[in-house]
Amino acid sequence: MIKETRGKKSKAEENRTSIILDVESRQLKTRIIHGVLMLFFILFSMVFILPILWMLLSGFKGTQEFLQVPPTLLPENIDLSKLSYVWGRGGLGSSYIATLCMVAGEVAFGLFCCGLGGYVLSRLKPKGAAAVLAVVLWSMMMPHNLSLVPLFISFAKEIPLVHTNLMDTYLPMWMMAGSNAFHTLLFKSFFDGISRSYLEAARIDGCSELSIFTKIVMPLSKPVFISVAIFIVTNGWGAFLWPYLLIKEPALQPLGVRVYTLQRDLPVDEYLMMLTFVILPPVIFFIIFQKYIMEGVSLGGIKG
Repeated sequence: MIKETRGKKSKAEENRTSIILDVESRQLKTRIIHGVLMLFFILFSMVFILPILWMLLSGFKGTQEFLQVPPTLLPENIDLSKLSYVWGRGGLGSSYIATLCMVAGEVAFGLFCCGLGGYVLSRLKPKGAAAVLAVVLWSMMMPHNLSLVPLFISFAKEIPLVHTNLMDTYLPMWMMAGSNAFHTLLFKSFFDGISRSYLEAARIDGCSELSIFTKIVMPLSKPVFISVAIFIVTNGWGAFLWPYLLIKEPALQPLGVRVYTLQRDLPVDEYLMMLTFVILPPVIFFIIFQKYIMEGVSLGGIKG
């Protein structure tokens, strides 16, 4: 009888999950732990929320009000016309269009090239695939600054056939997005879990490998494609270093470069207002797609 009871208890413990049960949530100890954790997370989130809120409110202040001592949190007057004034003075309309063009190309190149590379390493596995995979892994361990000078020389050097270089174009950023090692491995990890029966049936029907990738693999891999697209958008929106080095034409400069070039030409309150225009789109983007962002983070640890 005792053995049967112990066996039932051990079986119940094995089937138990980490979710807090209703009975446990009513206990005083559980409530205290829950309250302490909630308070910690609220205070921790304030570290990121308060600077954005302060910047948003300070943008509506005048220069004298911003520099007065002691400082004030809320502005005396909120003039909404200042939004359109700063937008026009900073030329943010053309910068937004330039940023959207650059990011759209990065998404297209990143999804197609990295996805196709992950498919080749996961399913086709030609001769030398193991060596290529080792090189991809090794490239992730290299410091990013190590390739800065060689890449810049390659992009700035004149191409023999067309007698031009890649300066003042978004093509270098698109090419770098299409050769991202982390995204390639993320695709490979997800493709490893796709059943081979779908691919073999398509090959029997006479589909080419490119058709299999576009018509079968891509529809079955929407979560990883959405996650990688979100990563590319969030990284490309505030890109500064490579656009600053390669794009000298003001009309083609994205928001990251535009903000840097105007920091000495605008008063501090108008500059903070302009930063608000730059920061709000990624914040709204994260709020809308936070579910897919969290799924994308978990995809990195999934294999098979």
